[in-house]
Amino acid sequence: MSRTAPQIGCSPEVRQTLQRFAASRTESKQTVERARIILGCLDGKRVQLIARECHTRSNTVIKWWQRFVQSGLVGLNDAMRPGARLVYGADFCNRVLAILEQPPSAGQACWDGPAVATQLNGSVHAVWRVLRKEGILAAFLVRQHRQGVCGQSRRHCRIVSQPTGECLGHQRG
Repeated sequence: MSRTAPQIGCSPEVRQTLQRFAASRTESKQTVERARIILGCLDGKRVQLIARECHTRSNTVIKWWQRFVQSGLVGLNDAMRPGARLVYGADFCNRVLAILEQPPSAGQACWDGPAVATQLNGSVHAVWRVLRKEGILAAFLVRQHRQGVCGQSRRHCRIVSQPTGECLGHQRG
């Protein structure tokens, strides 16, 4: 036995908005599908018929019907998702910048990404992200080139900068 979606009502303005969404060719596919589902519910169609017409499952029809009843048109938007938690925040950024202000550890001419990461017990990639975000990456590498402590490949060196002097460990060719 097929379940009929419980009768719901809405204002003429909301119904007109739903019809505009359902007929739209510029709205997202999800918005069009959700508007068609709600319009089917407003017309009193059976859940399985709406699901078949929208090429979806009955559970999906019921989900969007419930969200529309609870929140109206706003309920048809995607819910916020938490996403990946922030591992390196503003505190990490401040610590990287503070380390660069200090003299480098013994045996180094200047700071490099791995040395900063080791000092902070963090990821080298996170250090490079901070440097890129702050806009000091290019200057950081150019300084390393000029001081002759660059550990990057020749290809990478040419992309970032043309050093004024030879890098130790690089052969110009």
